[in-house]
Amino acid sequence: MQAFHLNAENFSDAQEKLERQLIDLKVAEKDILRAQLLVEEIFLRMKNYGKISQLKVQVTKNFLGKVQIKLTAQGASYNPLVEVADWDEQGENYYNMLILKANRQRISWHHKNNQNIIAINVRSDGNAQAWLTVAGIFGGIICGVLMKEFLSPETIALINDNVIVPVRSMFLNALSMVIAPVIFFSITSGIIGMNAGAGSGKVGLKLMIFLLVMTLISLVISLIVSWLMFSGGVEQIAVVSSSTAEVSSYEFSFTKFIIDIIPGNIVSPFSDGKFLQIIFIAVLLGISLNALGDKVRPFKEMVSNLNDVFAKMISLIIAFVPPIAFFAMVSFVLESNFETLLLISKLIVGQLIICVALIGAYMILIRFVGKISPLPFLKKVFAVCPIAFATSSSNAAMPAMMDLCTKKFGISQKLSSFCIPIAVPSNMSSSCLYQIPAVIMFLKMYGIDIDASTFLTLSILTLTLSLGIPPVPAAYVICIVTIAAHFGVPKEIAGLLFCIDTLCDRICASINVIGDVAATMALARTENLLDEKIYLTE
Repeated sequence: MQAFHLNAENFSDAQEKLERQLIDLKVAEKDILRAQLLVEEIFLRMKNYGKISQLKVQVTKNFLGKVQIKLTAQGASYNPLVEVADWDEQGENYYNMLILKANRQRISWHHKNNQNIIAINVRSDGNAQAWLTVAGIFGGIICGVLMKEFLSPETIALINDNVIVPVRSMFLNALSMVIAPVIFFSITSGIIGMNAGAGSGKVGLKLMIFLLVMTLISLVISLIVSWLMFSGGVEQIAVVSSSTAEVSSYEFSFTKFIIDIIPGNIVSPFSDGKFLQIIFIAVLLGISLNALGDKVRPFKEMVSNLNDVFAKMISLIIAFVPPIAFFAMVSFVLESNFETLLLISKLIVGQLIICVALIGAYMILIRFVGKISPLPFLKKVFAVCPIAFATSSSNAAMPAMMDLCTKKFGISQKLSSFCIPIAVPSNMSSSCLYQIPAVIMFLKMYGIDIDASTFLTLSILTLTLSLGIPPVPAAYVICIVTIAAHFGVPKEIAGLLFCIDTLCDRICASINVIGDVAATMALARTENLLDEKIYLTE
């Protein structure tokens, strides 16, 4: 956009020109109004306190959609964002100052080469993280292919051991460090915000019913698609040796699962990463604080503040997702055998078909339970998928999901901060779309008959193992090996699973976040906690 000057004589004309430029960039009306107010307050402060009579105004837009106003003024250093000490609440300028304070994060200032430079972020590049992550994924694939083509195995091993693995480990450690407190404080503050133990219990029950229905739908679709995909002959292939990665079977006991929801002490769930126990403590604490009322108001405020602190911490960590996505895909390409992946491509295709069918089911849920058009949901929800895909974790996408629910769907922040942390560890739909096709594929590979009793047993084992899936890396591999072994498939299939687990797990994480948002969306409609105007806005 063409730059222009703003001063006391042409102030009105300059503001109109600014408005026209922002309209041309398709900036929302509310964002234009806020930008004009900020430009006005900054100009008045620069004029009255910085003794600067004219500003140069430049509107820019980057390729990711971020719109920014750059204000430049010649003269001595003066920061218009510094509060004026003699302003008080009785002065009219006090309320003008509140406008700057409320939008402080949108504004930056620095002085360079005898120029005061102020930048105002009019519209953030909301999808920048997603696009950078996608770029990291494809860049990693290309880099991995080139490395396999031109580098020796020794050089690749050196790079993998000294660069890729350490970087990936540091990121996952940082994420693991904060994810438990994020879940705890988010659920607790969500219950406090709903301000009624009975109300939150009712909402929580509805959410669990939605998730259970979605899981059963996923189970049925997975069985049908898997049977159709592998109904013909499946060739026996040489499985990759699992000697480099031991996998022990995981025995599930429903009674033990129920008992283990209640922890023996408050500390161990956080150190052991037992999310169901963390959720139990958070729900119990939130209901207790609501029951005590105003007597514990300071404690409630502390919980709310800590929720903001840990949410900010995890958002800072998630900022590194694009480079992590790059390294993850490089590692995936380097460790995979292309010929083997071709032989089992049906498994990946089957997963994708199930994903499409599940998304269709989620849209039906929103249409008939939420009684609202599912098209805006379909257009907006994919913004959180790249994060889940890059990290193989729906936990990592939690901040993005909450932000999407509130800002793009118009769901009450109190509801989204309560539902998303519960839905993430409770949604078992992804277990079905990965475990069932994989097990059926291996059964066919080893010539094991599949009849009605096999389907029933497979369904029960999948659901029960999904309830108690161990919180360890490659947990799906453990579950698949355990289920397949029940039918007589040798555990050597683990080696083959490790080759494809990275990709399959990423698909599962991506569909999980879509399901979590869909359940929250439907629930928001039933509870009248959805702003339809925001939801229907493009």
